[in-house]
Amino acid sequence: MTSQTSIVSFSGGQTSGYMLRRLMDTEPDFAMRFKVLFCNTGKEHDATLDFVHDVETKWGVPVVWLEYTRIPARDVDPLLVSEGRKRANLLKAAEADEGAHWFREVRWETAARRHEKHTPFDELLGWAKALPNVRGRSCSALLKQRTMQRYLQASGIGAYNAFIGIRHDEAHRALEILANCDDKNESPRFPLIEAKITKAHVDGFWDGHAFKLNIPNYMGNCDLCFLKARWKREAMARREPEAAQWWADWEAKFREKGVTGDGAVFRQGQPYDALIHAASHPELALGDEADEDIPCSCAVGGYRAKEDADE
Repeated sequence: MTSQTSIVSFSGGQTSGYMLRRLMDTEPDFAMRFKVLFCNTGKEHDATLDFVHDVETKWGVPVVWLEYTRIPARDVDPLLVSEGRKRANLLKAAEADEGAHWFREVRWETAARRHEKHTPFDELLGWAKALPNVRGRSCSALLKQRTMQRYLQASGIGAYNAFIGIRHDEAHRALEILANCDDKNESPRFPLIEAKITKAHVDGFWDGHAFKLNIPNYMGNCDLCFLKARWKREAMARREPEAAQWWADWEAKFREKGVTGDGAVFRQGQPYDALIHAASHPELALGDEADEDIPCSCAVGGYRAKEDADE
């Protein structure tokens, strides 16, 4: 272990939680050397927020809850932003009296919930020129990765080790994270890959634990994320049509603004109004169940108990 600050990038998922527990049990002086961060997009399931709260209260580990926001650029101290292009853009925005990407600290009690009228995700889309999509995942980048980076910079933390919960049986996801890491101060670490931890280890731990993430496995987090397989989103739209409508409404807003092509839909060829229509007609077949999720650095799988394994 180096003398750098160590960050646990806690996604709110069961694998991430398992990694956190292992670090707490194996790393000397964990409480003094580690900082645990959770970024809430406002589209997380309530059960995810409850799970993060259980972790901090029942395990006695402080969790810093962060959310993306925009504030007047003139209110951001330029010294809290990296030198170079980012600081120059901030100064230019301040001179033009424009807004700037920033963060706010919240708690479980005050964190945005997905059925609220205005969430951090809404705030992101309110100024964006294009919707996040498969090729341009601005949601993950701005709502999570850069929100965490801005908090660390504002806290005076320079170089740091970022511990990320990726298992050995999904090690390919680590390659994506390393390829997209745009913070020269960050050194990603994947302790579960190093320890050859698989989903079976993680499920076994939570099967016997006093609390767990109570989300069906097919649902995962970020309710109808466009990176989920179509059949999953259709099933969720049938179960929670109001959640699906949020995604369809934003696509409609971008079409009304004259945006076309990939920038007007979350996933090309799969608009959410069509997905809602299919979900509301049981006689229509679901999307191909062979269709798989598209991996993402912020993906969170739901809990799957042993008794549910064959469902």
